[in-house]
Amino acid sequence: MSLTKREKKSIANNKYYQKNKDRLAEKWKNDEVRKEKLKVYYQKNKEIILERAREWNRKNKDARKIITERQKKSKLQTFWEINTEKRED
Repeated sequence: MSLTKREKKSIANNKYYQKNKDRLAEKWKNDEVRKEKLKVYYQKNKEIILERAREWNRKNKDARKIITERQKKSKLQTFWEINTEKRED
């Protein structure tokens, strides 16, 4: 079982990334050129990306349900917050 040149390169890149992911993440976070390229990429591939997201949502209904419930809970205000708003009015 011999690996092709492309497979070897992919494995090497993956190992490099795993080894240096913290450093790379910090570098990419501050890289304006990379941000611009990604912005253009997302604009060009918006429909494909949205379709992938829709497909994921269809396949993973339970996970999606958990995510939406978590978002709803984070938006809810506590009784105390609501009560103080009424007093101020």
